[in-house]
Amino acid sequence: MSYRLLMWVGTAVLLVATVAVVANFVLMRARREGPTFIASNGPVSEEQIRKKMTADGWINVLVKRAGRYFQVMGLKDQQTSHLTVHSQTGRVRDDDDD
Repeated sequence: MSYRLLMWVGTAVLLVATVAVVANFVLMRARREGPTFIASNGPVSEEQIRKKMTADGWINVLVKRAGRYFQVMGLKDQQTSHLTVHSQTGRVRDDDDD
């Protein structure tokens, strides 16, 4: 009887550990992705990013595709800024980790 109990406890520990690893991965990914730049249920296009930046008061907007991301530069309030936007989610990437 104790062998079965040990097997169930071992299985439960393995299950809890697996859930913890997956939850940690999801949370780390969510932290890396910043706020939503363009709300979208699908991929975001270069033109959508350009229109959003212009509507928000940016000028001289440059958008360049870099893999899954768009590298975006623009001028607003006399300051040049750089953003990285995920092409599938429309979220701004937090580049502090790099």
